[in-house]
Amino acid sequence: MQFKLNLNIKRIKDILPNVVLVTCIFVFIGSLFMIAKNVYAYYHDDAQYQKLREQVSSDHSSKKFDKVFSSPLPEKSQSGQDAKTPPLLPYMVANGDVEELDKNGILSDYSALKSQNQDLMGWIRMPGFKKSIDYPVMQNADREFYLTHDFYKNDSQAGSIFMDERNNPNEVDSHIILYGHAMKDMSMFGNLKEFPGKPSDHTKNTRIYLDLMNTRLEYEVFSTYYVDENYNYRQTSFSSNEEYAAFLDRIRLMSVYDYKIKLTDKDKIITLSTCNGDLGANIRSVTHARLIRQIVYDGASNIEPIVTDKEQSSKEVVSANVYLKQLSLEYGDAAKPEKAVLDPAFLAGLKEFITQLPSEVETARLFFETADPDALVEVTLNGQKADMNSLKLAYGENIIKIKIISRDKKYSRSLTVTATRTPVAEPTVSPTTSSAASPDVYPSPSPTISPDASPSPSPAMSPDASPTPSPTVSATVPPELRVIADAV
Repeated sequence: MQFKLNLNIKRIKDILPNVVLVTCIFVFIGSLFMIAKNVYAYYHDDAQYQKLREQVSSDHSSKKFDKVFSSPLPEKSQSGQDAKTPPLLPYMVANGDVEELDKNGILSDYSALKSQNQDLMGWIRMPGFKKSIDYPVMQNADREFYLTHDFYKNDSQAGSIFMDERNNPNEVDSHIILYGHAMKDMSMFGNLKEFPGKPSDHTKNTRIYLDLMNTRLEYEVFSTYYVDENYNYRQTSFSSNEEYAAFLDRIRLMSVYDYKIKLTDKDKIITLSTCNGDLGANIRSVTHARLIRQIVYDGASNIEPIVTDKEQSSKEVVSANVYLKQLSLEYGDAAKPEKAVLDPAFLAGLKEFITQLPSEVETARLFFETADPDALVEVTLNGQKADMNSLKLAYGENIIKIKIISRDKKYSRSLTVTATRTPVAEPTVSPTTSSAASPDVYPSPSPTISPDASPSPSPAMSPDASPTPSPTVSATVPPELRVIADAV
């Protein structure tokens, strides 16, 4: 018995090295396979994006802006040269060549790609790195879709650069947020992973170029840092100018490097966010930049051309303010009118208002104050030019469009007020009562939202975003007039 046991032990000892060897061979082959798979994935993704780049114009970034603007910006742009007479906006705006748009109002550089995938919302470029950031920007209702899918919606290890789902790609939001993987071959946002810790990068590569479908934007970096994912750097809606200004100051002070850039509540910014697994699973590398130059195009965003005179269309640098400071809809006695005061924050992104009116209201008045006293305003009611002091309302929905046009007539912004006049209900007559209707058989419209209610925080957020408050709207309204404001 002892002899057999010793024999078995001897056999095991003889076999064991072979088992270990075979196991090591399989592990080695498996490792080689995974390495080869990853190398191929990197190669495949790079090749795909290179093909996309070949379909867009090579004349981009600073060259495009320097062509449109009368002269290049100085090394460091400043918000205001004359402290006594600051500009209306802290960034410069110039009119581009309308011929750059296709028949759908989209920059022709991206027409072909847009037809291939409607999720395309823009293109980002950040030059200066050995492998520059140069990618399409996507957006999908499923906030995690483009984490693992390429432009063609195929599974992809690198995924895509994508825009926060709370952003409106048809507008230049006050805070645009883009996400992307930090790939080991420095593709996507790989160069931004260690951007805060590399002075050679974050002091030199400070320009970010973002083309949306109908405008071109140039940004200047003002802050970069590492932070926990739960830190609130992704807020997109603000209840007041003061809250927005405080947010800007907070993220500016987070920076590892002082860019010596001052911000105001009229600044518009972009945030680039990527994971930094080397510092921790929950750590993010964050880069913020402010808008310094914008190229706009007549006819963009389905806005009818404003400039028709060729001489007026010169590519001259302009300042434009197309915002309202006050907005209200009034009806009733002119001496003591009933009214809803709509007071959206200057940069909260609010552009649509929905109002319910009593059935007896046949005429309403629109009151507003433009931020720039010299701005022009056009008002239409149900598609027809209207007198803002006498809006004849029909039963049902009435669409009031307000277009604010900059003093130079090169830039515009539109707001919409949907005023629903509730039709008179048919009186109900009891068989045992007189056929004459009682005055109180017409029910007054029920409220849709209480006057002091504020919208609940939006649940939609980016994959690594923390909850942020939705914009609130101050509304002073009588019981029969209810106002809801939606961020667009």
